[in-house]
Amino acid sequence: MNIEIIAGDALKVSFPEFDKVVSNLPYSISSEITFKLLQHKFKLGILMYQYEFAVRMVSPPGCKDYSRLTVDTYYFADASIFMMVPKGAFQPVPEVDSAVVKLVPRPAPFDVRDEAFFLDFVSAVFSQRRKKLRNSILNTNYMLKIPDVKEVVNRLPEDFMSKRAENLTPGELACVANMIYELRSR
Repeated sequence: MNIEIIAGDALKVSFPEFDKVVSNLPYSISSEITFKLLQHKFKLGILMYQYEFAVRMVSPPGCKDYSRLTVDTYYFADASIFMMVPKGAFQPVPEVDSAVVKLVPRPAPFDVRDEAFFLDFVSAVFSQRRKKLRNSILNTNYMLKIPDVKEVVNRLPEDFMSKRAENLTPGELACVANMIYELRSR
């Protein structure tokens, strides 16, 4: 077996090449470490998260747990809750239940013209998840930096603009991000 142990802060150290990752992640950095892991090429991840976080990773559109985390995870990998781990399984007993998540990276199931813009777009519109997409884009343009944002938004399909981000599939969000990317590039 070939194992290398790297001492350090997982958010600060560079990861070497790896093809599998197994970890009971510190729950306080679950988002940051997950996004960092998903930027790497690997075959399989078996990761333990706080149960509520794991549910957000795999939630379908329209559910209260559907979020930026769901869309970003889906963009990079297939995720499934492998098993729930009750808090009583630990000593001392923590305050939360846990879940083991299986992550299998794969190519994105939809086309994205510019990955960085897509990820920024998802972050922006979910920061205003209760607003319709039109207002969400207008309100978060300081993040998106779309020139002539009102004109761009007015050129986007109303069937998308009248919905909230939480009601659009990852593929539909990619479609809107692609349209904005194309319009702002002109």
